[in-house]
Amino acid sequence: MALADWIPRLLRPSLLLGLAVYHFGMTILETLFIRHEPSLLFNIPKLQEKSFARIWINNGENMSLEMPGNLDDLLKTVRGTVLDVGPGSGEQLTRFDSSKVDVMYGAEPGIDLHPGLLRSAEKTGFGGKYKALHCGGEPESLIPALAKAGVFKDGVSQGVFDEVVCVRVLCGVPRPEETIQGLYRLIKPGGRLIFCEHVINPWREDGAILGRLFQAVYALLGWKFFMGGCTVDRNTKQYLLDAPGKEGWEEVHLESVDPTTAIPFIVGYLVKRG
Repeated sequence: MALADWIPRLLRPSLLLGLAVYHFGMTILETLFIRHEPSLLFNIPKLQEKSFARIWINNGENMSLEMPGNLDDLLKTVRGTVLDVGPGSGEQLTRFDSSKVDVMYGAEPGIDLHPGLLRSAEKTGFGGKYKALHCGGEPESLIPALAKAGVFKDGVSQGVFDEVVCVRVLCGVPRPEETIQGLYRLIKPGGRLIFCEHVINPWREDGAILGRLFQAVYALLGWKFFMGGCTVDRNTKQYLLDAPGKEGWEEVHLESVDPTTAIPFIVGYLVKRG
């Protein structure tokens, strides 16, 4: 890639970071002058959650018009009983074939995003087949929410989903290794974990040291703080591959997209051993 093309792509995440800073500022102003809740300013995690929700409510659709790799084709194959981790306000639901899905549970911790999520479910033909859960992907949040929704039968809390879908979410979950291992346990034998995630720049392989350097710069500028806990340089690829432990995955299908940039992605699916 020519340097003249490469540099703008390295700088592109700065636009998103600037947008996040703007929405954080607007969230503070709304908190003070519209909702009149000054005490919320002392609850930084809640303020971050509302700011991040504001980003997605206002910009999520435009930010999801084009997705990396073959994600569009991949999501069209999703079927059966599905766990959708971190769906936001449902920008990806247009990419699924709702006729192939029996029921889909959306684990979304941002309660402000739930109205938009359910509207998206209606528009895309899911209707009552889509169940929005107020929880994150980490086991201590997800498992009680699934139990309350009646997902577990006869005391069985493992191997209940045909597909687990993670699109731009694992960058922000707490304790990613433990969280991904927990998701793995929820997949039925022969089921799939489908993913589209940005990762640490693989500069020692097919990435670029300059891309890795820009990731470090964005982290120092407050990416995680302003982007709802998103970690720009998480080694999600390795966490996914290691989730089953010694037994490994039955199949690994993984595509690296834009590996030389500051926001490289991996897209694909992993099949659990039967």
